[in-house]
Amino acid sequence: MHIVNVNKLDPGSILGKSLYTEKGDLLLAAGYKINAEMINLIHKKGFNFVFVMDELSEGIVPEDVISDSVKQIVNHQLAETFKDVQNNLAFEKFEPEHVKQALEDNRNWGSMNFMPNVRQQVNLLLEEILENHVTMFTSLPIKSESGQDYEHALDTSVVSILIALAFGYDQRELKSIGIASLVHDIGKMIFPQIKNKTQDDMTKDERMLMREHPTFSMMIIKGTDPDSFLEQTTVAHHHEHYDGSGYPQALKSEGSSPAKKSHNPVGKIFRHAEILAVANTYDNLITGYLDSNPRTPEQAISEIITGAGSLWNPYVVRNLAKVIQCYPVGAPVRIANTRSKLYVGYQALVMEANPADQSRPVVILTHNTVGARIPPKMVDLKGEQYASLELSI
Repeated sequence: MHIVNVNKLDPGSILGKSLYTEKGDLLLAAGYKINAEMINLIHKKGFNFVFVMDELSEGIVPEDVISDSVKQIVNHQLAETFKDVQNNLAFEKFEPEHVKQALEDNRNWGSMNFMPNVRQQVNLLLEEILENHVTMFTSLPIKSESGQDYEHALDTSVVSILIALAFGYDQRELKSIGIASLVHDIGKMIFPQIKNKTQDDMTKDERMLMREHPTFSMMIIKGTDPDSFLEQTTVAHHHEHYDGSGYPQALKSEGSSPAKKSHNPVGKIFRHAEILAVANTYDNLITGYLDSNPRTPEQAISEIITGAGSLWNPYVVRNLAKVIQCYPVGAPVRIANTRSKLYVGYQALVMEANPADQSRPVVILTHNTVGARIPPKMVDLKGEQYASLELSI
């Protein structure tokens, strides 16, 4: 099977992977022959991409970082958690200081004891990652607009855990950073009318309010679980920048690798937060949630690299590049260049990834340089000394 942009989906296509609603209920099952009505439904639910099965992609099996069953459980629980916060914390005034005071004065934290559920969700994610020896994030952004809050949280959590694994974090710290990543934006849930606006669509006051969401998130976590100090600090710092240009406290990085240490300097960005900051930025870039301009994984990484040493910790950026699979199995690509000049301009599907050199995977050629369909042909680009690919999604 392979990934297809919903705008290019044709009636009669066979759905390769099941689609689920924001509550985790089955929307369309794998194996359905898609008709025009189903395509409209997929559009309505806000999906940008789906997997389809056809003779061109026979034998191609995309890799799942997290199984669909675990995704359903985590997404459903996150949806309930975010809804609970939204229902219990409503504000008539949106001035940041008013919100902070209201959170400090809240006496109903006992009714929102969501942290035990969040820990259970992270246990499920960690179990799959560790038992399956997952080291790379191989997913493309097949997400729905209606579920973007918790789908963003889940993918950010997985990327954070994989980066932390690359630093050699033990299971206790992996769990801590996974928990913080799942709830890093929970402070936005108290502003449902503005939380999903792009920066350009927000008023100046709304942008100022959103810049305080790390503090709101930290206060909500503290109110429901006072002992979760590591998670509170990670969330509070996840929009701070390496050079001190971030928010809300304008903290600077210590300037070293965020590998496991016995202590973290006071007045500096907490090392877990430096990982979360990069993972959060990566997912925001590939989905285009903040500016309606989705990037490919390669474009997102390149953009983040330009901010290494100013916005982001360079050690974290280096590990992000190690754990992201830019050309996942099932992805459509265009061969932009090769050392031999063979197949330049051909369209293909990635059949087998090459972790040692992502630009030289095994592919199935599907269309020639003028876009005409050709008999499928397998080509192992590892035989090329050099190759460059472009995602065609």
